[in-house]
Amino acid sequence: MQNHIPSSDSVQTGQDTISEIQTSVGLYAGHALVRSYIPEGWKVQTNAPEQEANLLCPLTVQVMYRSPGDDASIIFTGTRAFKHLEPTPQNAQQQGQMLDRVIRLSYQSAEMICGSVLRQDPSAAENLQILSTENEPDAWAIDLGQKRAAESVKAGMLEPGSEWFKITASFTDRNGQRWRKQVETLVTYAYQPVSQTEQMLYQMALQSQARKMNLASSLASNGRFAGLVAGLAEPQIPAPQPKLIWTVQYILETCAAEAQFPEVVKNHEMIRNSIEVLPLFEQERDRLWKILFQQQQQDDAIVNQALTQMNQQQMASWDRKQQIIQNTSNYENAVMHQMLESNAATSQKVNNLTSEAIRDVNSYYTNSFGYGVPPVVEADIGWDHVYQNTQFPDQFAASTGAAPVNFGADFEELKRTDGSEKP
Repeated sequence: MQNHIPSSDSVQTGQDTISEIQTSVGLYAGHALVRSYIPEGWKVQTNAPEQEANLLCPLTVQVMYRSPGDDASIIFTGTRAFKHLEPTPQNAQQQGQMLDRVIRLSYQSAEMICGSVLRQDPSAAENLQILSTENEPDAWAIDLGQKRAAESVKAGMLEPGSEWFKITASFTDRNGQRWRKQVETLVTYAYQPVSQTEQMLYQMALQSQARKMNLASSLASNGRFAGLVAGLAEPQIPAPQPKLIWTVQYILETCAAEAQFPEVVKNHEMIRNSIEVLPLFEQERDRLWKILFQQQQQDDAIVNQALTQMNQQQMASWDRKQQIIQNTSNYENAVMHQMLESNAATSQKVNNLTSEAIRDVNSYYTNSFGYGVPPVVEADIGWDHVYQNTQFPDQFAASTGAAPVNFGADFEELKRTDGSEKP
């Protein structure tokens, strides 16, 4: 038979009364962390291993009770807390690098936990027969669940609740002896509000997405960058949600030979109803919580500072990118506008010269007001030079030949146009 009763190393004998129980293994060996009812003649071993400590549950205790004839055992395992994670490949990889008692991928109900504990013993799992299950907690379990819910609300948690379950089964070991085993547990849960860091990350993501959309709009306004716009598209960013924190308040498992089981179960009830933590346990838990909380605050401050700097750098980077795109767009628009103006001026020149050729005239610029827009005058193509009186603008003179003619100081020779509207 595989021994499913805990070993008897470093144990003490009970006195059939409520007594303090000295821790025998772990960081707190030699100190009493809990007390409970101890059946007469039973041996007790308490374990408070430091590897159990984690951010969610900084101190855990386990008490193992053994009957004098090693034909019965009761194991009480204290509080252990877990954070629910969605079962993604990334979280599965993370879980593989951490203790199972720290993080689990999904919430486990009280029924699931009882079933898992019940089947931990290989000899029991081979021919296990479920005798009964219960999911209606008694007054003691209800009171504990309500107490933990009130503590969660006081700590700022949301929507607290609890589940209780008990399962009883029998099995036959390899020597043919019949055994009976009972497991019960209380699971409480509540939602942890979104942290400041999570909210900051979410706001940064929204700002980044908004800037990408602005950049995409700038790119889309220029056909040459249209192929890059699709690469900036992002799905909607989900807002951070409160996280489920679930706690196994206790696991109490009892195993005994079938004949002794009814009497042993009485001890099961008395131990459950009497066990309580001592001031040393509370002091150590508070001390560890304070250390962990201070460290968490320091870590959050460092992370928030880094996020703020990163957000500022990212915003500046997007601003520079958008300014570059805007400057490029402005330059290209200016070039296009200049080209259009140049083409329009050239076209106007051609039209003007064509009109002159058809009408056998040449056009000359004049600075005098009242000669139309543009301010030009026309003369027959037979004249080589045209002059205008600066004192009396309506007086003109004309001459032929290569050399101009002097009509006096008041006459000024006009410059021939090239078809453009302005000299």
